[in-house]
Order: sequence, then structure tokens, then C-alpha cells
Amino acid sequence: MTTVRLRNKPYTLRLRPYEAGTDRPILKSWLYEPQVIKWWGHPDKTIPELSVPPNDGGELIIEVNDKPVGYIRWQVPEDRELREAGLTDLPEDIVDIDIAIGDSDYIGWGVGTNALQLLVNELRSEWPDRRLMICTQSENLRARNSFEKAGFRYVRLFDDPEFGRMWLLLWEPEEA
Repeated sequence: MTTVRLRNKPYTLRLRPYEAGTDRPILKSWLYEPQVIKWWGHPDKTIPELSVPPNDGGELIIEVNDKPVGYIRWQVPEDRELREAGLTDLPEDIVDIDIAIGDSDYIGWGVGTNALQLLVNELRSEWPDRRLMICTQSENLRARNSFEKAGFRYVRLFDDPEFGRMWLLLWEPEEA
């Protein structure tokens, strides 16, 4: 939990563990929001994928002043996923992050950037030497700007079989 300035006012931003029993309905509703469908795809495909716990990772709910506003998860991607996207040169223990701000009232506030920074700090304490990756469609300027502000750097464009032209961004430990 941390206090951040969003829209020039102090807010409490917290990442709390995702609890399937209580959080699944709100996550499901967010997946039907236009700003989430646009970048995450149709919920008929996304919901079953999110029903599987992340491989060597976790899931969190992003809260602003105790109100759930978004979802973030991380995992070690499967070799098959990396091969299909042409990302075979990445380390096998790389951690892939996905984030969605589900409550459209909080888009453009800096919630995603701040949530990513909190998660990076948590993951660094657990895995100090691992690289972190995050990807987004090439035309998703809002996400790209947020990821860059959170400390990720642009690496390259690639073609994802499902989502098309994507940017790969990495966060790397200082000694890497």
C-alpha cells in the first residue's frame, strides 16, 4: 500500500491478493468493458484463460482508496507461447505481466503506472535477477506510455498470432 498523487490529490493505492470467490464477478464484469475488450479480446476467450492460475506467478486486484479498479497478473510464459510470438530469444525464466484498469473512471489517472511500479518492487524482492516483460498492441499508446513511465523499455515489435502487431517492453535488473 502506498499513497500516490492521482489527479493532483493523494490516494491510497494498494495491490491485494485476488480472491476467486469474491473477485471473479467483478473481474468478469471488467472484461466486458469496452476499454478492456479492445485490448484483451473478447471475454468468451479471456474468461476461460483467466480461470487457470498463472504458471509460477500470481494475481492481484488494484484498489484506489479501497475500491477495486483493476487487475494485474504475472506468470512465467510457456515456451509454446513465446515460440508462437517469435520471442524465442527471451530467458526461460522471464516474468510476463498483464494489467487492466477495469473501472473506466480511473483510466488516465496514473493508476496503471503506479500499480506496475508497486508490482515491480514486489517481484524484485522475490526475484532480484529476473527480467520482466510486458506487451501491448502497437497502437495502444496509453498503455505504452504507462509501461515506459513504470520503468519498462521498448525492445521491439513482434507479431502475435491473436493480437497482431505488438510491442515488447522489458524491465531489467540494473546489473543485467
